[in-house]
Amino acid sequence: MDRFAVMVVLVLLCVSSREAAAQRKPSAVPAESAAITVTARIGGKSYRGSGTGSCRYEAEASIHEVSASLWMVQYAGRGKSLKQLNLTLWRPKDGSPDQLSLSLEAGSGLHRIETGGKGKNSGEGSVTILPSGPGGRLEISGKEAGGKRVQITIDCPAFAGIEAEGG
Repeated sequence: MDRFAVMVVLVLLCVSSREAAAQRKPSAVPAESAAITVTARIGGKSYRGSGTGSCRYEAEASIHEVSASLWMVQYAGRGKSLKQLNLTLWRPKDGSPDQLSLSLEAGSGLHRIETGGKGKNSGEGSVTILPSGPGGRLEISGKEAGGKRVQITIDCPAFAGIEAEGG
């Protein structure tokens, strides 16, 4: 009877360690170098890009001592149409407005939106987040600093975590 109990405990330990390893296993597409797709409409002109980029997310972050969720996306294209995109979105959990920093370089030039920060805001924008599996879609709508209407969709196959900074 004692041998049977020991065998049961060993089997349970093996099963639980396999389940724990499966939970820690990274997604099939590493988010640090994910295949990102970006579509943009800026001032009536359409742009599209897809290629390697970085999608990151942290549910428990903080900015200026306010608890917030954080999304960061970086994309560098190789074509003439959509050259570069950098997005940082802080979504405070206390219900205060999002802090959005968007920089997009396309064939029409550099376009920026900065909202919700302590500095001078430029442009206006809102972000809708549509989760999908380990990744999701970010939809940005607004006006860039020069006044042109902006509609941007970013598809991330997966989000990696974000390392804490500052302390």
